[in-house]
Amino acid sequence: MVMDMKDVIALVNTNRGNGKKESLNRMRTLLKKIGNPEQRLSFVHIAGTNGKGSTASFISQILIQANLKTGIFTSPHLEKVNERIRFNEAFISDDDFIRTTEKVAAVVDAVEKECGERLYSFEILTAVALLYYYEQKCDIVVLEAGIGGRLDATNTIPVPEVAIVTSIGMDHTKMLGDTLEKIAGEKAGIIKEKGDVVLPSFTRPIDDVFQKMSEDQQASLHRVDINDAQDLNMTEQGSTFSYKQFDKVTVRMVGKHQVSNALLAIEAALILKGKGYELSGEDIIRGIEASYWPGRMEKIQDDPTIFIDGAHNPEGVERLRESIESLFPDEKLMIVVGMMKDKDYMRMIDNILPYANKVYTVSPDPYRGFAPRVVARQLQEKGIDARPFDSISDTVDFLKKQTDTNKKIIVFGSLYLIGDIKKQWK
Repeated sequence: MVMDMKDVIALVNTNRGNGKKESLNRMRTLLKKIGNPEQRLSFVHIAGTNGKGSTASFISQILIQANLKTGIFTSPHLEKVNERIRFNEAFISDDDFIRTTEKVAAVVDAVEKECGERLYSFEILTAVALLYYYEQKCDIVVLEAGIGGRLDATNTIPVPEVAIVTSIGMDHTKMLGDTLEKIAGEKAGIIKEKGDVVLPSFTRPIDDVFQKMSEDQQASLHRVDINDAQDLNMTEQGSTFSYKQFDKVTVRMVGKHQVSNALLAIEAALILKGKGYELSGEDIIRGIEASYWPGRMEKIQDDPTIFIDGAHNPEGVERLRESIESLFPDEKLMIVVGMMKDKDYMRMIDNILPYANKVYTVSPDPYRGFAPRVVARQLQEKGIDARPFDSISDTVDFLKKQTDTNKKIIVFGSLYLIGDIKKQWK
């Protein structure tokens, strides 16, 4: 099968599958037919409602600083699908993407016939990534779960060197469950027999879910507490803190939650060091400082200050609110928001309204996005100064024309919105 990038995107980045996922048998069958590359790789496996990408960036940069050949698999992408599969600092090239996808595509029909089900695009993409990392002879792969954990395509890997769970929030409830405990149970599915898992402190009921899973799997549970970060100082440029033997660690990503993600990565790195990976203290400090994750409280302009943030679920918006509260406690902000219509968007917007003096609405997608005029009108009925944009391009044009250097602007919502703004901002 001869492919080009349009064919690749059609296979790995479109809706396909039968709408149900009751086991990992389909994914395991696919991997077996391409030689089980996952069996010959080592992993850091990351799950969580929010913070997976940032944490993947922290841990992968630490590994890269140590000159380890590092694969990084994340989702979704903001501008180009190649972003999802990286080797060290570089996105997979179109040529390599096409070549590895051709190998996987060659067995898709046979897998679907054998299983009597269609493969999901994410399953195919995961197989492509694992095959690519095997061919690159990666020392270790930082593997981010797509949705959930227990039945996620990435959970077909053997016991990882370390698993990380970043956060638990209400998202993808139709697939993962309608309570935080049910969602935690799905995320806890990445904990494997006698493995190591790192996670922050949650509420007692959620902590109990992970404690029980760890005991059932005879796994070692390592908890990280944000309060263990000493001398914490947060600004619009990032944060500094000290932790254990590490003094004055610098995080370039903005927000207290990014400090928590950095602590998870540091703890995971210490576990890897204990397992024989040659990671120095300097590698860890340099890796944290070198980390960057686009579209998460990312400053795209000064004078006026403009941040973009892909907060699109209740927990993500709560983290955004905390960042606003700590960085701009005495200011009223201009807010631009765009979300999918199947989200509880008004509840999330309400969480940010106390910090806004004006709100602009825009649809992130012409079919699945909310109706900006309807949302603006609903806000006006609450007494909010709100107006809609007709398109993302209109939004970008408007933002670029802002001249008040004292103004602070926050754009948040769907990652589709954030990705399109980044594309058009250049």
